[in-house]
Amino acid sequence: MSKMLLFLLLLFPGSFLRAPFKRVPLPDEKLESLKQQVTKDILALSFNPADVTAIAEKMKTDGSWADIDYADKTRGGWPVNQHLERLNSMAVLYKRPGSPWTGNAKLEDQIMRGLDFWLEHDPICPNWWYPEIGVPKVLGPTMILMEDKLSPSQKEAGIKILNRAKIGMTGQNKVWLSGNVIYRSLINGDTAQIRAAVKAIQEEVVVSEAEGIQPDFSFHQHGTQQQFGNYGSAYAADMLKWAAIFQPTSYRFEKEKVEILRNYLLKGMRWIIWKHKMDISACGRQLFPDAQTDKATSIRRIMEKMPLVDPAAQKQYATALDDFEGDTHFWKSDMTVHRRKDFYASVKMSSKRVGGAESCNEENIQGYHLGDGATYFYQSNDEYTDIFPFWDWKMIPGTTAFHDAQPLPVLSCSGYNLPVDFAGGVSDGTNGIAALAYSRDSLYAQKAWFFFDDAVICLGADIHSALDKEVRTTVNQSYLHGPVQVKQATGTHALEAGQHPLSAVSWVLHDKWGYFFPGGASVEVSNRAQSGDWNRVLKRMPPKTMQADLFTLWFNHHIKPAAESYAYYVFPGATAENIDQRAVRIRVTQNSGKIQAVENREKQLAGFVFAAAGEATSAVCKKISADKPCVLMVAGRKSGFTITLADPTHKQQEIVVGIAGKRKTGNGAVTYDAEKDMSMIKVALPKEWEAGKSLQIVVE
Repeated sequence: MSKMLLFLLLLFPGSFLRAPFKRVPLPDEKLESLKQQVTKDILALSFNPADVTAIAEKMKTDGSWADIDYADKTRGGWPVNQHLERLNSMAVLYKRPGSPWTGNAKLEDQIMRGLDFWLEHDPICPNWWYPEIGVPKVLGPTMILMEDKLSPSQKEAGIKILNRAKIGMTGQNKVWLSGNVIYRSLINGDTAQIRAAVKAIQEEVVVSEAEGIQPDFSFHQHGTQQQFGNYGSAYAADMLKWAAIFQPTSYRFEKEKVEILRNYLLKGMRWIIWKHKMDISACGRQLFPDAQTDKATSIRRIMEKMPLVDPAAQKQYATALDDFEGDTHFWKSDMTVHRRKDFYASVKMSSKRVGGAESCNEENIQGYHLGDGATYFYQSNDEYTDIFPFWDWKMIPGTTAFHDAQPLPVLSCSGYNLPVDFAGGVSDGTNGIAALAYSRDSLYAQKAWFFFDDAVICLGADIHSALDKEVRTTVNQSYLHGPVQVKQATGTHALEAGQHPLSAVSWVLHDKWGYFFPGGASVEVSNRAQSGDWNRVLKRMPPKTMQADLFTLWFNHHIKPAAESYAYYVFPGATAENIDQRAVRIRVTQNSGKIQAVENREKQLAGFVFAAAGEATSAVCKKISADKPCVLMVAGRKSGFTITLADPTHKQQEIVVGIAGKRKTGNGAVTYDAEKDMSMIKVALPKEWEAGKSLQIVVE
């Protein structure tokens, strides 16, 4: 060391410690190219420059902000992380080419002061996700942008924080962690770690039964919980980001990986977006203000950008979220979606195989019944928007549950599973059936949903419990939009605001939804104001009592029901003039704990839920039987039938289906029983990860 240099070090030690360090060029040109792509992605962050400069002006001299409580220990939506998010936006503004603030000395000073504050105080959230994922994935990009301004001490302190992210875990957590490792390794030039992280990200673009994309193109995280709108949405966004970053480099996704992402979006994700909002049953625990809209907007942006990495499917992405018709059952997630251009309906169930719901970080505190057959009906798409503070959470639409004054238990992050095997459905792509042998907390009900064209037929049977608690089946609980009309034996009339026990009810009409009760029924209706508070759903929201007008329709099975049942049809686009006409086409032929059956003679369509082996009759196919539990549909054809069936237990290897008459099929061995005039068809069922998937038999 020269005498002059030693003199300067002794005279101005702080200046040299704060002096910018010179980054050692990465030895691999491929990784230099990767860094350019990562930087380009970071600079594409969207924000309003005026908002960013305004918040920069509010920074205190020590680099902090007065409106952030740095001691806050909130586990979800940790407010302290806003500090880093603000710095990241400021750094983008400072580095973005062509920006009026590019290279601005004052903005640079604010960024560095803010960075110094964070590095010195190193706030820690008690939720592991923030130290390992949330903080590094914002701090890393900021350090990359400001790398030529970082001092050795800043770099060292920043890398220490980024080191908390290590490649590991599964699903989207693994993707987040690996992305953070890439950010860190681009700063310290660790080429081996970059290659390992790139490999780890691409390893998660796979269809499997582990956490991540499932064989039915649903998404699981935290075990076997369907997580389309939480982890699954973040996964789609992150995979698009990294696929675009890797595209012009040697790390580009292989064709097979891109195809998996395409199928996940087009065969999975698109199904649960309806009119710019996400289905409640796809949102997971994140039932936040504006969550349904924000999540759908995120998916729409992904669809818009996917052609960057998958130009071959550009037209499909462009129309992916248009109104489309169809029916699908996600057999790995116990969820059915039924769509027509003018309405959407879904049912979400749980089983020994599939988790029902979770509550983490004081989110979704009331979600105890969200996987118990929750059934939603969307038409205007204003039925449930941000309804969560006002809901009676023991009356989730579609569920059969106890109703009392006791608070609901709070779920854990691992959620819950119903202790049942029989939960699943069948779909031919146009129509479908879902079925659930519901059993929870000493309450049992055999439940079924028949999604036939423009009607949803809901059945329940063998409802029983020995507990001294009132049991209710909720038909719907939505916002109150306009009058409620009721047709009873005495005539048709509009209900005044209030709560109404009603008998001999033929139908109820509200908000263009018609609820028809075959044979008449005793039901209760509430059409009145209900108070609510976001804090009872999401603890980080400040307590504030609000009111909204709600419509609720339910069956009261009373205390200790022994063998109760229900049946109702739900029609969209309903009017007082067309409900009865539409109901005539539908007939419930059986509704017991063993067999539930519905037919639409006009459509030559019949559906059967065999909770146990048995035989049923129908005008569509005369007689049909199954030797094992199953769900099946029969559609009439000119010369026979198409039978679509599935095994909700996921356990059976084969099934014998009997149908009236002497028949033949190419799908299985057929034995004719002349005495019964029945053809017995032995069918091999899907196995392994396709167990529970629908299959079709053409019977001539």
